[in-house]
Amino acid sequence: MNPRGPTSGAVKSASLRRRLAASHLLLAVCSLVVVSAYLVPALVRLQTERYEQAVLGQARMAARMLQHYQQEGLTLAQLDEIAGALAWRQEIYIGVKDADGRPPATSRWAAEGPVPPEVAAALRGAPMPVAVRYDPVLHDMRLYAAAPMLAQGRVTGVVQVSVPRVWMRDVLMRVWEALGTALVLGALAAWVLGAWRARRLSAPVQALARAADRISHGDLDSRAVVAGRDEIGHLAHAFNTMGDQLRKQLDALAQERTKIDAIVSSMTDAVVATDGAGRLLLLNRAARDLLGLDARNVGHPAGDVLRDHAVLRGLERTIRLGTDSAEEFTVGTGAEERLFHLSATPLRAGAGPVSGAVAVVRDVTDLRRAERLRRELTANVSHELRTPLTSIKGFTETLLAGAWADEETCRRFLTIIDAEATRLMTLVDDLTALSRLESRAAPLQFASVRLDVLAADAVSRLHPQAERQSVALDAAPAPAIMVTADGNRIMQVLTNLIENAIHFTPGGGRVDVAVRADGAEAVVSVSDTGRGIPADDLPRIFDRFYRVDRSRSREAGGTGLGLAIAKHIVEAHGGRIAVRSRLGRGSVFSFTLPLAAAEVPPRGSLRPATR
Repeated sequence: MNPRGPTSGAVKSASLRRRLAASHLLLAVCSLVVVSAYLVPALVRLQTERYEQAVLGQARMAARMLQHYQQEGLTLAQLDEIAGALAWRQEIYIGVKDADGRPPATSRWAAEGPVPPEVAAALRGAPMPVAVRYDPVLHDMRLYAAAPMLAQGRVTGVVQVSVPRVWMRDVLMRVWEALGTALVLGALAAWVLGAWRARRLSAPVQALARAADRISHGDLDSRAVVAGRDEIGHLAHAFNTMGDQLRKQLDALAQERTKIDAIVSSMTDAVVATDGAGRLLLLNRAARDLLGLDARNVGHPAGDVLRDHAVLRGLERTIRLGTDSAEEFTVGTGAEERLFHLSATPLRAGAGPVSGAVAVVRDVTDLRRAERLRRELTANVSHELRTPLTSIKGFTETLLAGAWADEETCRRFLTIIDAEATRLMTLVDDLTALSRLESRAAPLQFASVRLDVLAADAVSRLHPQAERQSVALDAAPAPAIMVTADGNRIMQVLTNLIENAIHFTPGGGRVDVAVRADGAEAVVSVSDTGRGIPADDLPRIFDRFYRVDRSRSREAGGTGLGLAIAKHIVEAHGGRIAVRSRLGRGSVFSFTLPLAAAEVPPRGSLRPATR
């Protein structure tokens, strides 16, 4: 598993939390800004109106007080002096004007100029005779309010109040400060609440992200633990269900892949597959052995690995043509030459284009050899049967033509016919015996026998035949060697080998039979001083009907099946048969048999072989 996986998921989740908290804060701030944009002007207007009402109220209160003094007969200048004394702060100015809006000559507004708008509004009876304007005397923006003085229902004068506008600004500034503090506290509360809510919302997402990250790195057992029943909870449940299904499907695919790999690996045929780009996809064990490759070559370009091999050519041809192809090719030379059959098929996904090719390579050396031997067997059997049958038919026709009247000729012809018939019977018997051995139809009668005694008996039986051909036949002294075998069959093997040695050894030659123990095996060797066997004939010497010298073998009465029968008998006993020969120096035929259990020496104390 990649150790950076969970850290990456945590970073993504933290980023998600920050985005959620920031969006919550942004939403709250935007809401506060919108509310403030609507509320601030309203508050300003309300505070301004309240301030104007307060100043106007002061003006009206002063007007009601001064109109009583006016009724008592005080002059306008006196009223103006009393009004000035009513100011509750130094920055406030209160004055009196006549019914035309003109101040007394002693007033600070004496040189004011035209009638101020608030005074004119008060003279008209306007409901809000207030104004904000520049005071040329004090050089300041001020708020003015005017209230009429009444006597018997008519305006007899106007009281004018002036306060600095900055006072109203100070009041509004306190409102702004309170509002700003509220905005900051609201944003802070929104951030805290948003962070808490973002953590609550992102926690299940973080659990999902961690689970998905672990699954992506191969931990298919990982699941997201989310307790909620909301949409994220449903998503987590669906995610866990998907993980379970994915695990089951991958397990099923892995099992199928294991089965396929086991089947392909256990195939004796070589299997090679490439993709459309020519990279190796598959090499089973047989293919690796055949091509001299290993599993690390999978994934590499086939051209770099196989080079100019016939398998590569077959795969490339199949991919190029998009059709099945087959061919046979050879590997090795001489006795190591093997024949292989290649069958290649293109890989397609449905009806799509060719995406690769797979080739199956089978070793058909033994099959072709069996086919050749079968053809040769048919030809040899036909030939071996035709020769005596032709002889029998020829002599029979001669007798029927009148030669039977000559008793001597008739007897000679009948003797020849009898010999050919005997030869036919021997051939048929050998073919039957060989067939039964090959098909395991002739059960072996295993028993404990002394191999040295069997060899001595075989030599004794064939000693007269060797003497007739002036061949010295001897058996080397041997210790008692016990084997578990069918004595009659082993005697047949010994007889065949010794007879062959006698037949192919010229007069004055020697045939020696030796029996010895070699480890857990008994070894029997039959050596002669005959003409030997050419090296080219040695690989096929145990084939059926194979003769090195056909004319001499036939004259000796052989059927060409003796060595084949001997080989099958020895192999049926779990042994091996072999031949060594040098042309002009003679031959040595030897075979091995497993020793009887009681004769096998313990490990570490093997008896030395007798040479």
